[in-house]
Amino acid sequence: MVDNWYAANLTGDPASGLGRWSEADIAAFLETGHGGQIAAFGSMIDVIENSTQYLHKDDLNAIAHYLKSLPAHGEKASYEPGTPAVTLALSAMVTGEVERPGTGLYQSFCVKCHKITGDGEPGKYPKLAGNSIVLSKNPISLIHLLLEGSKTAQTKGGPEPQEMPSFAEKFSDRQIAEVLSFIRNSWGNKVSPVTTREVSSLRHALQKPP
Repeated sequence: MVDNWYAANLTGDPASGLGRWSEADIAAFLETGHGGQIAAFGSMIDVIENSTQYLHKDDLNAIAHYLKSLPAHGEKASYEPGTPAVTLALSAMVTGEVERPGTGLYQSFCVKCHKITGDGEPGKYPKLAGNSIVLSKNPISLIHLLLEGSKTAQTKGGPEPQEMPSFAEKFSDRQIAEVLSFIRNSWGNKVSPVTTREVSSLRHALQKPP
């Protein structure tokens, strides 16, 4: 944990780690803040804006090559696109016949950017389906992101920064837990749900004076 953000798994785990990332994905992420279907947020923004975007290509590629050499360190998460769970998630949003906690919130506040399929928009909005941060065993970074919002990195060669709003005033602890649990278990994602207690604890921590 660093400043209420959870450090990502950088091993070759195929769900929460870099197993499905290519070396080119990793190098692009360090240079532009976008890669491997995700966008940098939180304290990683400072790292990219003030450091890694200025690395030489050879150094970026060397880091990427090293990270891809790390063996998988398993976590209790999986990503299985094309499973019945994907159909169920889409049905819940398209037809409204299947009501799952968090579905309505996702439809109302998340679909515009992250799409009904969870595919996002390359270079702008992260893909949630199979996103290694979404599949992290510890959901604190996702909770932090919803509570405080974020802005993607401003880099010399990257896309125009996009802003995600804060939902701290709009969503209750229960609502945040439900929509994140929906995201973490839709489109083939499968990982532990988020609890109201986890949201409440982080909200309280972020409200404490420095």
